[in-house]
Amino acid sequence: MDIMFSGGVPIINWWFYLVGVDLITGYAKALKQHSWKSAVNLQGIVIKLATLCTIVVASALDHVAPYVGVVIPINLGLIYTAILIAYECGSVLENAHDFGINVKWLMKYLDVFTEQVEKKGKQDEEK
Repeated sequence: MDIMFSGGVPIINWWFYLVGVDLITGYAKALKQHSWKSAVNLQGIVIKLATLCTIVVASALDHVAPYVGVVIPINLGLIYTAILIAYECGSVLENAHDFGINVKWLMKYLDVFTEQVEKKGKQDEEK
């Protein structure tokens, strides 16, 4: 499994955990707000599966590029997954906020994390 996710098994595990937490907090929010819709639920699950497919594609590009003589200056799968983790964190925090939990102080740190990951990706691209 390590090769499938560009050497980022610990990071992909975090993405899987956060997807689960996002689904649970999203369900809790929908139940509290009495807005449960099976079509929205199904769409969310399909989006999560499609996102997993894009992680696999990014990692495949990392591994196939050297065989065809293409140099990719960053670890696409790893950086992309880190960005998706930030997205999942934001979604979990949004769900928690909508549920009534004060998480604004965490949003500040999420913004710093996201900026740093994007900056790291751009720096690696420039090298």
